[in-house]
Amino acid sequence: MNVAVFLAEFLNTFIEVAKTLIPLIALFVIFDVFFLHLPKSFIRKVASGTLMTLFGLTFFLQGVYLAFVPLARELGIAFGFMKQKALLIPVGLFLGLFVTIAEPSLRVLADQVEKASAGHIKGSLLITTVSLGVSVLVALALYLIGKGIPLTWIIIPGYLVALVGLKFTSSTFVAIAFDSGAVATGPLTVTFMMTLALSIAENAHSAALAGFGLVCTVALAAVLAVEFLSVLFSLKLKHKEVSESYERQ
Repeated sequence: MNVAVFLAEFLNTFIEVAKTLIPLIALFVIFDVFFLHLPKSFIRKVASGTLMTLFGLTFFLQGVYLAFVPLARELGIAFGFMKQKALLIPVGLFLGLFVTIAEPSLRVLADQVEKASAGHIKGSLLITTVSLGVSVLVALALYLIGKGIPLTWIIIPGYLVALVGLKFTSSTFVAIAFDSGAVATGPLTVTFMMTLALSIAENAHSAALAGFGLVCTVALAAVLAVEFLSVLFSLKLKHKEVSESYERQ
């Protein structure tokens, strides 16, 4: 890639990111002028943070397009031609785990959850739980894609299980579960995993459409993982209550 092409693509990415930030900036300016009247020191912080976000997101997305998308495509070609499709299971476990751990939006949610729960729900625990759940379902999904089996065989029963699991999940964890499903499918996961899945499907059985559904599967995995974490928290709480009642007796 020559410098001119790189600069043109970087400029396009910069413009796209700027378009997403302009409505937020306009809303902040309107509220500050008519209602908030914030001090200038705070406004300077907001301005500097906005600039960091603008350039940071631009560099991040451009890096994803330049590195991760071509990498995922080449890996998908290699995995698609493999005769032993069962090898896609450990590949999916590895990629699903580490791509989810690296997802920046999941880290933001984990930090917010830890602060809102006053440390009762550790951010690292949430990241680990979601990443493990995603890795398991991604491994199964990549195997099915390699075999040419539609991911609806995971998605439909999986969401039925998730809906049933709501009955055994506390209201707090229900909200966290579905937020986790949303943030787990962030820019890194979507660009890398979707490109990988489509490339595997196209080279395994010449049906690229069979690769769609992986993003939905990732979201489902996060929901199921957090619901399972809620059940563990409930069992731990009940065990603690029983132990305290025995001590009082």
